[in-house]
Amino acid sequence: MWTLFLVFLAASVKDTAVLRSGCDAADDSIVTLAPGEPLTIRFRLAGEATPCYKVAAQANGKTVEGYLPGSSITGLENFEKGIEQAPWIEVTQAISRASTQMPAQMPAQTPTLTSGVAADAARLIESSRPKKALELIEPELIKKRDPNLLALAGVAEWRADESRKALDYWRESLALQPNPDIEKLYKRVERETKGDQSSDKLVGMRVALRYDSAAVPAETARLMLAALDEEYGRISAQLGCYAEERIVAIVQSREAYRKTVDVAEWNGGQFDGRIRVPVLPGQGMDASARRTFAHETVHACLAMIGKWPVWLHEGLAQQLSGDVLSPAMRQKLATMAEGKRLPRLENLGQDWSRLDSEHAALAYALALDAVEMLYETYSNSGIINLLQNPERLPSLTADLDRRLGL
Repeated sequence: MWTLFLVFLAASVKDTAVLRSGCDAADDSIVTLAPGEPLTIRFRLAGEATPCYKVAAQANGKTVEGYLPGSSITGLENFEKGIEQAPWIEVTQAISRASTQMPAQMPAQTPTLTSGVAADAARLIESSRPKKALELIEPELIKKRDPNLLALAGVAEWRADESRKALDYWRESLALQPNPDIEKLYKRVERETKGDQSSDKLVGMRVALRYDSAAVPAETARLMLAALDEEYGRISAQLGCYAEERIVAIVQSREAYRKTVDVAEWNGGQFDGRIRVPVLPGQGMDASARRTFAHETVHACLAMIGKWPVWLHEGLAQQLSGDVLSPAMRQKLATMAEGKRLPRLENLGQDWSRLDSEHAALAYALALDAVEMLYETYSNSGIINLLQNPERLPSLTADLDRRLGL
């Protein structure tokens, strides 16, 4: 999917620098790196007084990992666009595949996702109304314990932040009808549930926040909830999304986040039906956290409206969280477009969460470039018009490809 990205926007050591076991100057030295030494950035430690990055480098013929201050790294402007984003993950696809592969001996009245209650429930889940979906599914399950409806009920409970109930539904569904997709989802959520220590809850006007009190003090959590409510109000006014149910947001330590979410190490936030954000111990409600909340809220907002390509998701998420494409990156994209080394927008793929940091930086930059062009050409009213008329997307995408030289 990414073979077109042959030129990486690599970071490197600016001057002679000491790779350490932590961000503090007193932390143990691992190795001294020479100027120009290539680096792979794992992630940025948000909340540090001085920006600090976990990196990997080659030393004495082997890969070593440690921490460097931002002042010791060149090429950071290319990396910054990708460190705190991730795409929305759609899980009802697994149910769809199951419904089209039902054995011939299944009763004719077995519901599928193409008609009836299951189809209506799936649409409600995809538009972030899982509780409404359960209101449709549960009466049907009283009549008959159908494996597909049980699987769909599990998805609805998971989206409603009731993971243990989701596991119960999926366990019963798998007992009735084996399904590799549901089994994979079951194992993923089981792993998340075991590693998640976020049990404290706060409820706002638009968002329900669950957080780990060991990582986030109660006062900080209240500030985060207020910021999430504010960002949702601002973003929904710009994109035209309106939540009938509260959005679930989960804030936890980075260690717990990495244990529960299977994404690349650079990833610093995710929307999978819930907004999920990792924080460092002692991190307050700072500008970096608000930017991440805004970014993931855009994903939540777009999910309510319909299904959109990841480039539009990520481009709008960056635009509305305040990101600006740097002149150097803009020129880099223009040069690569001239050399026919960039893919068209529709060929960018639908899952960027496992990309390495170099590919992620380039993908996010191209998405932001496209959305900046979208606003410049069609203005904010044009964006809302597109979101209300998704049939316009193919022609608009082709127009952006042409304008960007893709």
